Amino acid sequence: MYHTIMADPPWKESGGAEHCKGGKRGADKHYSLMKTDDIIELMRTADKWNPAESCHLWLWVTNNFLVHGLRVVDALGFRYITNLCWVKDNIGIGRYLRGKHELCLFAVRGPSMMPDDHAVPSTVVYVPKSEHSQKPDYVTHFIERVSPGPRLEMFARGPRPGWDVWGNQTEKYKLELFANGV
Repeated sequence: MYHTIMADPPWKESGGAEHCKGGKRGADKHYSLMKTDDIIELMRTADKWNPAESCHLWLWVTNNFLVHGLRVVDALGFRYITNLCWVKDNIGIGRYLRGKHELCLFAVRGPSMMPDDHAVPSTVVYVPKSEHSQKPDYVTHFIERVSPGPRLEMFARGPRPGWDVWGNQTEKYKLELFANGV
């Protein structure tokens, strides 16, 4: 059973249109995307999905998928507490506003597991962006200070020391995508 779960689902982003200068710019340029209902079902039925009675959930969402993220939190039996804002060093894509940040929703289930006061980080972190969709190690390190193990990263893109990982971009685990989910 996991006391901490971090997930970065492949939200069904529309991204930059094919006709945009420079071509397609969205997440679908890098990997297959899933509808919110399919993300919920896949997480619930994944062989690794085994949250403890007391569990922390860290769920990455893009700005236009905030409402969907809150729906996932609720559907998985967690209650939303707060969020982390990762401010990047670039000016991203967007039709109305250029996205320069990404949110990580923090939710809990069961009795509260409070960290020591010295472990509590700020809700805003400034870390340069690296590869597409790669989250900063800095954030993972303070999640480890705040949230106890054992830990699982869902929709992982590679191995992470001290964590079990699950996702279609990891060598150890392969996920089965729903036929209509991508």
